[in-house]
Amino acid sequence: MIFSLLTLSVCAQSPKPELNHFATRGISFDYPIGYSVTDESTAEAQSFILTRKGSSVELAIVVMRRITLPDELPAAIDNFKGPIIEKVGTTLGLANSPERMAIQTQLGSRQAEGVRLRSSRNGSRTGEVIWLQWDDRLVALSFVRSDAEEAIESPLWETVRSSLNVEARRTAVVLGATPEAVDSPQGPRRNTISGGVLNGKALELPKPAYPPVARAAHASGTVVVQVLIDEDGYVIAARAVSGHPLLQAASVAAAREARFSPTRLAGAPVKVAGVIQYNFVAQ
Repeated sequence: MIFSLLTLSVCAQSPKPELNHFATRGISFDYPIGYSVTDESTAEAQSFILTRKGSSVELAIVVMRRITLPDELPAAIDNFKGPIIEKVGTTLGLANSPERMAIQTQLGSRQAEGVRLRSSRNGSRTGEVIWLQWDDRLVALSFVRSDAEEAIESPLWETVRSSLNVEARRTAVVLGATPEAVDSPQGPRRNTISGGVLNGKALELPKPAYPPVARAAHASGTVVVQVLIDEDGYVIAARAVSGHPLLQAASVAAAREARFSPTRLAGAPVKVAGVIQYNFVAQ
């Protein structure tokens, strides 16, 4: 009797990690169980940091809150990515201008540009920063880990990059208006209510600087700035409509930094159009 012995070769595959899902204010992503998410959002950007106890790994997601207009894009990208790259370099213990290797990778279904930084101090470590324009906003991710943690931590990077979603900002629709009117806080809008004078309703209302040129001219009086506030309470458009010309730019800059409580109408989030008034006394 002849027996035939068949040997099956089974290739072991790494099991997919169990995942948590994170979602807040239009940002969502998956990440492996075992990591924690810290919300470090500011008035300028939504920011989320992922870390794991006992590990030096750090993954950061940064999404600009403000709408980026086409003519502002080149400067906005440089101003956006620069501090993030600098922070990663500092984390790695590198000099102010470390060597960078350009990289390209996928962020969801989109192509992202980026740089990779390397450090051999206190054990070899790598940092990557990637960025792209996501509809009307800018998005960046940074990922820092040691070489010893590469195999363990790489699923975090892959999972977050492939699952990240940034919802498009809701834009107001102006009935019978030109595109320029949409970008400025004027005219009747759907999903937008009138808030009148908004000074007393602000959570944060920075005072405008008194420009040196205005000081030299002893400029004074009231500057009125029209603003459009989004569903999260942030100013997304501002323009001066009255007041001394030498005081208007400073007033608009201050108005852009104001913050308000989100407004809801019949349970639905809405934009608010109104004015902020700034009173200047000659100095």
